[in-house]
Amino acid sequence: MQDNSSAGTTLTRYARFARTTLESGTFIPTMRSVGKRALSTSHSYGLKRDLAVPHETPVAKIPISVRAMRDDDVEHILDTHAEVDTAERWERQTRGRLLDQGIGSPYVAVNSDDEPCYVQWLFSAEDNDDVQSFFHGIFPVLGPDEALLEGAFTPVRHQGKRIMSAGMSLIAEKATDLGARYVVTFVGTDNIASLKGCERAGFLPYVDRVEKRLAGRRRMEFHEMDAAGVERARVLKP
Repeated sequence: MQDNSSAGTTLTRYARFARTTLESGTFIPTMRSVGKRALSTSHSYGLKRDLAVPHETPVAKIPISVRAMRDDDVEHILDTHAEVDTAERWERQTRGRLLDQGIGSPYVAVNSDDEPCYVQWLFSAEDNDDVQSFFHGIFPVLGPDEALLEGAFTPVRHQGKRIMSAGMSLIAEKATDLGARYVVTFVGTDNIASLKGCERAGFLPYVDRVEKRLAGRRRMEFHEMDAAGVERARVLKP
C-alpha cells in the first residue's frame, strides 16, 4: 500500500507538470507523447565513441567552445516563455525537466559572445541509478569506463551552423575527467540529421534499440551489431 506522503508527492508532481504544460503552450505535443506511451514501437541506434582513438573535432560555421552550464544560461537556451514555436518550446520544456532533476553534468557550447548555442548532458557510471530512474530503463547500464550523452538541444536560431557535431565532440571528451574511455548516445533511426552529426563527432553505431509500448508498459530490446550491421547503419559512408 502506498503511504499518504508518497501519494501526495506524486499528485503534486503531476499537478505541477500539468500546470507547466498548460502555461507553456505545449499541451498538444505533450498529449502526442502520452499517446505514444499507450501503443508504439520505436527503433533507435546506440552509437559509441572510443576516446582513445584520435579524432579531429569538426569545425562549426562559427567559433565555439564548451563549458559547464551555469544558472544564467537557462534563460538564454531553455526559457519556455521565449518567443519560439510550439515544437521548440516542447524541446525546451523536456530539457528543463531534466535540469530540474539535478542529475548528470550539463554542458553548453557557446559562441564568441559566451552565448549558449547548444546543450547536452553527460552522465557517468556513478549516475546509473538516476539515469535508470529518470529515463525509465531506455539506456543500458553504464560500465565503469563508459559515459552517456543525452538531452542534446540546439535552439532553432542557432541551427544550420554545424554546432551540434562540434559541440558534441568536445563535450564527449569531458568524459575522460570522469574516468571514462567510451561515450555512448542514442538516436532514432529516422533522425538522419542527428545521426550525421553524431558520426561527425566520432560516434559509430554499435547497438540496435527497439522500444515497444503497450497499455503503458514498456519493453526494451538491445541487439549488438556485427561489422556488417554497423556499415548498414552508418549514414556517412567511408
